[in-house]
Amino acid sequence: MLTRQLALILLFLNFSCGQVQPTNEEIEKAFQEVNNKTLWKELEERVYSDQYYRGMMGGLDRDSKNFQKQKDSIWQLQLAVDYKNTKRMIDLTHRYGYLDPNRTGRPIRVWVLFHHAPKEYHQEIKALIEREYQAKRMDSIAYRMTLWHLNGRKGLPEGTGLQIIDNR
Repeated sequence: MLTRQLALILLFLNFSCGQVQPTNEEIEKAFQEVNNKTLWKELEERVYSDQYYRGMMGGLDRDSKNFQKQKDSIWQLQLAVDYKNTKRMIDLTHRYGYLDPNRTGRPIRVWVLFHHAPKEYHQEIKALIEREYQAKRMDSIAYRMTLWHLNGRKGLPEGTGLQIIDNR
């Protein structure tokens, strides 16, 4: 009876404490199993969808009487994409680590997906990218650019080499 109660308590604690973080070795092993064309295609499609509606907004006629209505409609579609992409990238990163081009061997700009993450995910992403940067699965530029976004895009991202050039 005592053993059964102890097992139930442990089971409860396991579920109530949130997601169990895999070890670096487990992450690398899982990544090696999924680093293939299927993953690359999904990442490419997510980056494409991230830019699709943003590109449409840039093509709107600002002088049109319907400009603001069109922009608002497109922005609502974009927000839905950003939520979907963010949730999926958090899941993928938890399981397989940050999907940096140096790891995948593919020039897929996955940093842009976290860069456009909705605000309610910022704290979770900060902890996640800190883990990934410390594990050397995320390069310095992607890490600093993502932090810059998550911290409100104030000034220029530190340590990226970016600077303002006044060429007037």
